[in-house]
Amino acid sequence: MRDFLLYSVMQCLPWIGLHFNDSKDEVEFERLLDILETEIEKREKHYMPSIRVWSSDNPLPQIEYMDSLWLQIKNMRNNNWEDNWIIRPYVAFESKLESSLQHPLPQFELPADLEHTQFPLPYVVFRIFDTPDVPNRPEVPKLPRFNSIDRFLVEDAIMNVINSKNLTKKECAESLLRISGRSSMPLNYMLVEVLFGGLLELPVPRYSELFYGSILVQLCQLMADHLPQVLAQAVAYVYERLDTMNTVLVDRFGSWFAYFLSNFKYHWTWSEWEECVKLNKTDPNHPKPKFLKEVFLKLLWLTFYEKLKDVIPDEFVTLLPVKPGYNHKFAEITPENSLQAKCAKALIESIKNKEVLDMMLGSLDPLPDGAIDGRELDPVYPEAKLEVVVQTILRVGCKSISHISVALNRFRDLIMAVMPNQDAKVCCLKITFSFFKTNHQLMCIMIEKYLNFQLIEPSCIVSWIFSPYMLPHFDRLYLWQMLDTTIKFCIKRCDRIKVELEKSKLKLNDKKEQEAGAPDPDIAEKRKQLVQAAEEEVDHYVKLLEDAERSQKEVFLIVVQRFIMILTDHIVRSEQESRYTQTLWFRCTRDRLRQTLVKYRREVKRYMVTLQTLLFTPEIEPKILECFTQFKGYIA
Repeated sequence: MRDFLLYSVMQCLPWIGLHFNDSKDEVEFERLLDILETEIEKREKHYMPSIRVWSSDNPLPQIEYMDSLWLQIKNMRNNNWEDNWIIRPYVAFESKLESSLQHPLPQFELPADLEHTQFPLPYVVFRIFDTPDVPNRPEVPKLPRFNSIDRFLVEDAIMNVINSKNLTKKECAESLLRISGRSSMPLNYMLVEVLFGGLLELPVPRYSELFYGSILVQLCQLMADHLPQVLAQAVAYVYERLDTMNTVLVDRFGSWFAYFLSNFKYHWTWSEWEECVKLNKTDPNHPKPKFLKEVFLKLLWLTFYEKLKDVIPDEFVTLLPVKPGYNHKFAEITPENSLQAKCAKALIESIKNKEVLDMMLGSLDPLPDGAIDGRELDPVYPEAKLEVVVQTILRVGCKSISHISVALNRFRDLIMAVMPNQDAKVCCLKITFSFFKTNHQLMCIMIEKYLNFQLIEPSCIVSWIFSPYMLPHFDRLYLWQMLDTTIKFCIKRCDRIKVELEKSKLKLNDKKEQEAGAPDPDIAEKRKQLVQAAEEEVDHYVKLLEDAERSQKEVFLIVVQRFIMILTDHIVRSEQESRYTQTLWFRCTRDRLRQTLVKYRREVKRYMVTLQTLLFTPEIEPKILECFTQFKGYIA
C-alpha cells in the first residue's frame, strides 16, 4: 500500500511541479520532495531478479518502476520542471484564475478497510530504444533519453488509451495513432516499446498475449510505411539479447513472433538469422537456435507442416520440428510385441462389435498382470494391458480432437479398469507421450482431457513432468504448458466449487426462512425435508472443496519439491565434477521456479509456513533459497 500511495503522489509531480516551484508553497513542496526521496531510498527490492526481463543492464539499465519515475522526476527538477509534452493552456489565463473564487479541496482520507484491497505489483520499466536508435534525420523527432520525464509522460498517455480501449483492438489501435504530440516525439518507437513492455511483463501481462499481438498487427496495417521497420528493429534487439533474457519471456516472445509471422505470410528477413543454423551444429543448446526451434514448433501449431516447409528457406530446414504424426506401437506385429499386438487387434475387434466391458477386458487375458518385461512393480499394476488399452484407444480417437474426447468418454471404464493406482496413471502418461511424441500440441490437449474426464489426478501429471523420463524435454515450452494447464485446473476447480458452495448456502438460508414461515405443520414438515436436502448439498460441496484444496496443496508442494531436488542434484554433480554451476540449463530451470512462485502467488502464499518449514529450509543451497527470499519480498 505504501508503494501505491508514493507512486500516486509521484505521478502528479510532472503536472504540478512547475506551478509549485515558483509559488509561495515552494518550501512545503521541497519538503514533500525530500520526504519522497527518503521513502524511495528506504525501499528494499530483493524481488528484482524475479521480474527482470534481462539479467544484464547492457545496453540499457533494468530499473524498477518507482526508481525509474523518481530518477525522471529528479532530472525534471534539475531542469526547472520543464518538459516537451504537457500542454498547459491555463497559463494564458493564470492572472484571471488567481483572482477568481477559490474552491477548498476536501481532506483526503484513506478507506478504513484495506485488508482485501489488491494493490499493483512491482514491475521493471521495459526499455529497448534509446536516443541513438532513432534515425538522425530532420523529419524524424528525437527520442528522449530513458531517464527523461517526457518518456514517462508519453508512456502514460499510451497506457491510458490501452486501459480504456483494450476490449476493441481496432478502436484501440486507431486511438493510439491519434495521440497528440507526434511532431515532437517518434510515436512509432514509443508504441512498439510500450506494447513490447506489456507483452514481456512478469509474472504475467496485464492483458492477454493475444491482445498485444493483435494490436501490433493492427498498427502495422495502419502504419505500413513506418511501424513495421521499427518493429523489425525491436525484434532484432531482443533476438541479440536472448542469452540474458528470462526464460519465461523467451518463450512468450517466441509465441508472439510465431503469431505475428502467421499474420504476414511468414515473411521475414531470415538471412539475418543464418547464424542459428551454424550454432545449431556447434552448440544446439545455444539460446538463438533453441528460440528459433520453438518459433517453428509454434508455427506448426498454426499451419500445416508442408506449408511451413515451403515458406521457410532451405537453410533453416534443419531447425524445423519433425512432421507431426502418431506412434502406434502395435500397428505391425513384430517378434518383440507379438502378444501385445495380437491382443490390441482383438481389442479393436471387440470395440467395433460394441462388446461390453468384461468382454473387452477378456481380450487382454493373455497378457500378464504385472510389468511388460517381468520386472517387479510396487505397487503392482497391469502394465502390458495398460499399454495395449491406451495405445488402442488413442489410435481409435486420433483422427481429431472431437474423436479423442468421444473415445475417452466412451472407454473411460475400460481405462480405469487397467489403471488401478498412481503409478499406473504415470505410466499412462508415458504411453500417451510415446504415442504423440511428434505431435506435442495434441499431447498438451490430452493433458486437459485426462483432467477434465477425471482419468488422472493433477499430482500424477506433476510427478510425470518431473520424472527422469521427461528430463530430456525439460527445456521445451510444451512441457511447461502442460504444467501450467495442470496448476490452472486445480485453481479453477477450487474456484468453481467455492461458487457452488456459496450458492448452496444461500439456497439453505432461503429454505430455512421458508420453514420458519410455514402456516401449518404439514407444510412445515415438507419444508423441513427441503432444509435437510439443502444441508446435505452444502455438506457435499464442503467435502468437495476440502478434497480439491488438499489436491491443490499437494500439487504445489510436489512442484516446489521437485524443482528443489532437480536444482540441488545439478549443483552437487557440478561441484563433484568441477564443472561450472550456473549453466544455461540451471538458469532456465531457476527462472521456471521463480515464475511458478510469483505467477501463482495467491495460492503459494497460503502455503508459506509449510514451504518454509519443509522445503525452503536454511540447509538447502543458497542459490535455490534466494528464489524463495525474492518471492517473499515480492508479496510483502
